[in-house]
Amino acid sequence: MIDKTAARLVIRDTLLELQQQNREFSELLLGDKQLPAWVMNEDPEDTRPAREKAADAAARLTYRPDQKKQKTAKCYGLVGISQKTLEAGTQLNEAKLAFKQAIGNYRKLFGASSIETIEFSSRELRDSLLGNLKLHHLHFVQCYRQLKLFPVPPKRAGFSWAKGTCGSVRLTAKAAIRHLQQQYTQSQSIIDDIINLQQLPPDQSVVIKRPLAPHLRANLTWDDKVKQLRLDPDEKARYPLQVNTPLPLFMLLQEGQHLPEFNQIKPLVREAVQDRLKRSDRKLKPLSDKEDTYVFVDIT
Repeated sequence: MIDKTAARLVIRDTLLELQQQNREFSELLLGDKQLPAWVMNEDPEDTRPAREKAADAAARLTYRPDQKKQKTAKCYGLVGISQKTLEAGTQLNEAKLAFKQAIGNYRKLFGASSIETIEFSSRELRDSLLGNLKLHHLHFVQCYRQLKLFPVPPKRAGFSWAKGTCGSVRLTAKAAIRHLQQQYTQSQSIIDDIINLQQLPPDQSVVIKRPLAPHLRANLTWDDKVKQLRLDPDEKARYPLQVNTPLPLFMLLQEGQHLPEFNQIKPLVREAVQDRLKRSDRKLKPLSDKEDTYVFVDIT
């Protein structure tokens, strides 16, 4: 109990620091009005300036009343920032990492990591610490995600929608069965998968592949100076060639400097996205001859 109390205090302190850094970054971002900004306008009725939209999405730590549980605030675009705002953004990213680490350490006190453990620890936090801070509706993903900050702007940003991509999670066969039972409506396909999993040892490794929702990414082109910097492994992370962009790319610009060249982002045409793929995992298959791991496609 003492460990959990101490862990809650760390969460409280890191959350308060996150809120403070979040406010400072938002205020500085809004104050950089002399610098250019462009964001995709998805709502014709939203006539706010681009910079204000970017600040609203980037600084939002809680759910909106009409926001669905699995949705995160998004704003696509490019935004110029000053040196002070860049430094504040760096500090905000550090505060996000500290808060995420504090939450992770707290959840470890509840035992092995699982979907049930995460949900239980989240409820426990919302009912106690977050409730006392009037933050019942804290959006953890929005609190964790890092701002894309560039001390040198790219030469060009080519935006495109990534479709048909998959993510994966490694579980034991026992955990995979529980995952399928609790997270999906039971169907013959799900029942067949569970039967196949039950034939494996409970601690057998299983990789579940999931289709990812379409997401926007930016392919970045750099000038020759940055290309030389990227030869250093530590610099590659600062100047990537491709990034996912749920929030605008924030880049250091001087007054009078323009945004880099970019293509106008076309809204995603949902009708063109295949909502339900045909299942092809009639049997669990070994991942490889050398690794004692099984894989099946989880598309439901």
